[in-house]
Amino acid sequence: MSRLNPLRLIVPAALVVVAACQDTITPTAPVAARVTPSAYAPQQVQRWFDLMAREGLALPGTVLADYDETTNRVVVGVEHAAARANMRALAARLGVPAEVLVIRQMEPIRLVQTLRDRVDPRIGGIQIHFGNFLCSMGFNAVDGGQASFVTASHCTDKQGGVEGTVYYQPLQSVDGVSIGTEVEDPPYLRNIAGCPHGKKCRHSDASRAAYNTGINSALGQLAKTAASSPNTGSIDLKGSITLTGADLRDHFSIGETINKVGRTTGWTQGTVTATCATVNVSGSNITQICQTIVENSVQIVGAGDSGSPVYTSGNALAGVLWGGNSSGTLLVFSPLKNVEDELGPLQVTP
Repeated sequence: MSRLNPLRLIVPAALVVVAACQDTITPTAPVAARVTPSAYAPQQVQRWFDLMAREGLALPGTVLADYDETTNRVVVGVEHAAARANMRALAARLGVPAEVLVIRQMEPIRLVQTLRDRVDPRIGGIQIHFGNFLCSMGFNAVDGGQASFVTASHCTDKQGGVEGTVYYQPLQSVDGVSIGTEVEDPPYLRNIAGCPHGKKCRHSDASRAAYNTGINSALGQLAKTAASSPNTGSIDLKGSITLTGADLRDHFSIGETINKVGRTTGWTQGTVTATCATVNVSGSNITQICQTIVENSVQIVGAGDSGSPVYTSGNALAGVLWGGNSSGTLLVFSPLKNVEDELGPLQVTP
């Protein structure tokens, strides 16, 4: 199993334009007597568009303004009836003929937020940044009254042991105010039960960071992508998933469906193929004891997904993802029971 090295790139958000219906224009005079837009020179209509755009876009409820060269008309998009009335009044004041103006009612256009953007309040599955690396936030938790989040132990400045790793979300260059500091990360030990000769072992690749004062977080919430089905690669954020509770099994059923959400591959899903497996971490002397293996025929994990929350089909929190194979078709997670055995009892839902 190869350890995931987080990515250092961020994908900017994109714009989504939602189509709107066009108003029906009812003739108010015999067609032969009407003045049609073609009666106006395109240069004149363009000037009217400039006027409408400059003043109309400053009015509340205006979505867009456009000069439609194919129909030689000024097109304005508005959110509601009040904005429509304001636009007609503005056109009359500016001397824009009614027959030149087309007003469409449409939804407002917003930036699409992704798992790699700043998300407030903070929820599981979004991007976090520390040092020169990126990982995924696992899940929010309360420990002894302290608001915290859990991520992978190797998503700290040093895997195992507390050195006060400072976290940012999504990037320090985007928001220079840190969101939290590592406070709990048990050391890896030799000669514990089940640990191979010459290896250092733990039962979970998990650490806990305490939120800094003033940082908002939503207990029991994981990021929900815009995808209608798993394994599409979408990282567009569309609300959140509410956890139904904590699944404290350390042995999951072979063939059971398991989900995860992380900053690189979004919402992915596979089936359990090995339970309570002892797993060597490639390129290190670390072994993780009693881990769960999940596989699929398509990619379900990528670099930067380390720390992602893992959950069941019933939306119960199941553990923390920490590794995968090079092709991304296999992921490894530490069961929540193991995480709590090492970090102590955690409140993961309100």
